[in-house]
Amino acid sequence: MKVQKHDRYHLVVLIFSFTGLLLSLYLTYLYYSKAQAAFCSAGSGCDIVRESPYSQIAGIPVPLLGVFGYFLIGVLSLVSISSRGKWLLLYALSLAGFVFSAYLTYIELFVIHALCFYCVVSAILISAVFIILLVKKPTLAPQESLLKVLLLSIVIAGSVLMGSFFLHPREGVSSNTDSSSRVGLAKHLSSIGAVMYGSYKCPHCLAQKYLFGEEAFKYIKYVECHPEGKNANPSLCLEKGITAYPTWEINGKFYVGAMSLKELARISGYSLENTQP
Repeated sequence: MKVQKHDRYHLVVLIFSFTGLLLSLYLTYLYYSKAQAAFCSAGSGCDIVRESPYSQIAGIPVPLLGVFGYFLIGVLSLVSISSRGKWLLLYALSLAGFVFSAYLTYIELFVIHALCFYCVVSAILISAVFIILLVKKPTLAPQESLLKVLLLSIVIAGSVLMGSFFLHPREGVSSNTDSSSRVGLAKHLSSIGAVMYGSYKCPHCLAQKYLFGEEAFKYIKYVECHPEGKNANPSLCLEKGITAYPTWEINGKFYVGAMSLKELARISGYSLENTQP
């Protein structure tokens, strides 16, 4: 049966929303299971983003919000209602998702200093849905004035940004590991002589410090390798053969790159689960 042009956009939106739904379900599974994400190495941006406080909002995991959002978009693309009503609902949902994804991407780039591959894919999917609906507006909802759509867009975008800002935790610590565990791990690393070599200009070094939080990181033995950094010791870094940042020295072995707290605990022989408050 030939698909009418008018209905093709519904099919495309359905495909994108279904793909986003599967992706969000997988990320939700990773969030709760703490399993290693496929195509992401331990300590990569995937782990850093997942362990950051921005991985949840108002106590709800961000991937779970994606599940609900993509599910609603998919259902709406299938239900039989007026073209105008369907377009308005889909436009509102996709715009909210687009703005939220843009906000999260900003957080990853400029606050956490780490990118999650799957988050980027999700952002592309919701952006594609939003652009499709924006382009189809003259055909599906010609009676809606541009001024009305603009005002609706401002209200939705403003609400999403304000809600995200006020509901997101802003303390620079990992949300998936409690404070006592972070401090306990930091003290353990210090007790076995572990050292983190880094540079104050290194984004991944900032992300590593971010995962510990200020309270815990003060126990970490940190060596600044950049000559212009505070209390710099570039000669020691040169002596140790440090060429990439951050680099951890744990039990006589060197590990390059920012690492999740779970991975640091495993390598150093520390149990996060058994830590007492």
